[in-house]
Amino acid sequence: MVSQRLNRSGQAYEQLTAEILRGRWQPGDTLSTYALSEELQISRTPVSEALKRLESEGLVEIIPQVGCRVVRPSSTTVTELFAIRGVLEGLAAEVAAKAMSAKQLAELGGVLERMEAAIDHGDEVAYGDLNYEFHLKIIEGSGMPRLIQTVEGVWSLLRYQLARLPFTGDQMGESMTESRTEHRAIFEALERRAAKRARTLAEQHTRRCGDRFVVYLEGAAAPRRGGEKP
Repeated sequence: MVSQRLNRSGQAYEQLTAEILRGRWQPGDTLSTYALSEELQISRTPVSEALKRLESEGLVEIIPQVGCRVVRPSSTTVTELFAIRGVLEGLAAEVAAKAMSAKQLAELGGVLERMEAAIDHGDEVAYGDLNYEFHLKIIEGSGMPRLIQTVEGVWSLLRYQLARLPFTGDQMGESMTESRTEHRAIFEALERRAAKRARTLAEQHTRRCGDRFVVYLEGAAAPRRGGEKP
């Protein structure tokens, strides 16, 4: 019975996470445990467990006597998560520079080439997927399972924080162009087995990404003048 409940809790967590990232609920919206249990056709206990897990990951806030509320993305949270990610990915790059096999480096180079092609074609969706794959391959190249798991958790939290930012085409183009140079430099450091250099570049890249996203987030949250449209 316990395993069945945990399984239902996991299913509820996955579905609720997907719905939040998809934008079904807006920041500040209240979620009803009863309504969700009816919709998912499961008891309230696994739904409550799923919501507690979402709260621990920063997607919702459980308020006693009020209910559960979808959390509003914040520049403070984004800054914190990118700082954590920078330290972790810097460590991963340093270790990976020594540990990655020739095959792993070749695969990483292939991802980088496809990512650069996506930039040339202005394919933002493909770039986003390949960007994630590029970073993940470096982290996996460290051969440290706990580190991989931890970084993936940070990426998941960032995905929610950034999912609904209204990027303009110019902003995305600028971000991709800057990241292109940075990704190439990181890859070349890994190829040369320059561990300290790889770490420094990975940390700098992550910090610059974080700075850019904070600017976008604060710009999106800024009050607009009368009649001005986003």
